[in-house]
Amino acid sequence: MTPRVEMTYTELAVALYASDMPTGVRAVSVERLAVWVEQGTARRGGRASVKWYAFQDYKQNTVPGDHSADQAGLWSDSHREDTARSLAYTFLRSVTAAPALTGTAVA
Repeated sequence: MTPRVEMTYTELAVALYASDMPTGVRAVSVERLAVWVEQGTARRGGRASVKWYAFQDYKQNTVPGDHSADQAGLWSDSHREDTARSLAYTFLRSVTAAPALTGTAVA
């Protein structure tokens, strides 16, 4: 059984970006990532806010000429954005590949 991850890749990246995650970090435990995701989600104002920021990112990446994410101040530091996106990908791959985490949910 695959664990449930209730956040999308972009939502995880948004939360990580807003957390105490050190910019440029690469090797991190799944548990540490989960703490940063919770922290960043709280800092962004909760799940609904994280979803809104993720949608702004989606619009900017799919609608020519749209600058929603830039206007929202989402990714003001490109190096930090790269770190957040990389760790979000790592987190999703780790959680879905870890049988010991079966049944856990990241909200």
